[in-house]
Amino acid sequence: MSSMAEWTDLGNPFPRLVPNCYTPITWPKGNVIRFPLTVTTEERQESVINILLRRRTRRHFSNIGMDSLGSLLWISCRTQELGSGHLGFPLSRRPCPSGGAIHPIHLLVLLPQENCWYRYDPMEHGLHETPSNLDATIVKSSMQNIVTAPSATLLLLAAEPGMTAAKYEASASLIWRDAGVMLGILAIAAEALNLSFCPLGVTGEPWVSQLLEQPGLFGVGGAFVGTTPPP
Repeated sequence: MSSMAEWTDLGNPFPRLVPNCYTPITWPKGNVIRFPLTVTTEERQESVINILLRRRTRRHFSNIGMDSLGSLLWISCRTQELGSGHLGFPLSRRPCPSGGAIHPIHLLVLLPQENCWYRYDPMEHGLHETPSNLDATIVKSSMQNIVTAPSATLLLLAAEPGMTAAKYEASASLIWRDAGVMLGILAIAAEALNLSFCPLGVTGEPWVSQLLEQPGLFGVGGAFVGTTPPP
């Protein structure tokens, strides 16, 4: 008789009768790389059905240009509209759905040619350099042990669970579902842009929780993205 895999019961989320007011993490500020505020007409016109039917995980990468990376994040993660701030931070509408419109997952970016951390700012649509004592080369090396891709850009999903917990009891499963949805949307957007995209079977821990001196961040996933090299 085969043994069953261990299953962790995360409970059943439900809205709090009285929401908490949560003060979000204050991110350190460094240099900013701003992306163009658009994607091409051709990319907007392709049928999502065709994109889904051809989507495949691709594990061979060339360096991605800033315009292509910007298009990927514009399609999948940018803030389109702000809502109520009654939880202590604004709710938002984005292409990628999130439980309660909270969007508690920050996207960290490690470019192949650099060893500094960046955070995608979905309101400004740019990369903010994020000063940290966490050595990016160690994280990159660990990811290369999973998929050898020295020219790929590494995306790490950094959850701020206190945001979702401000509205929901037993909120942990919502965080993980948000992470899965974000990876799926990124994969579809990458396919639309003819980019190589490979989700990684990692959480990003213990590194993400060590990124800032402030507590409250945890890794919930990662992926490699890059330009598809010629055959």
